[in-house]
Amino acid sequence: MKPFVYNVIPKERFVYRIKIEETGEYCKNGNNEPCECGTLGWANILMDNCKMKYPNKTLVLIKEKYNVKR
Repeated sequence: MKPFVYNVIPKERFVYRIKIEETGEYCKNGNNEPCECGTLGWANILMDNCKMKYPNKTLVLIKEKYNVKR
């Protein structure tokens, strides 16, 4: 476990998620969790996968802040 460093501002972390525009729900994976990833490159691959899964829906890629509790 890394020690806590004082006087350092924690870096903001972002996550990419895919939302179905018509329903406002997030696309789900096989474990019934929202599909999310940390980089734009993987988000584009995930978007292509979700387009095959939901062919008649409008999908939107969203970049959100990822809150990590210490």
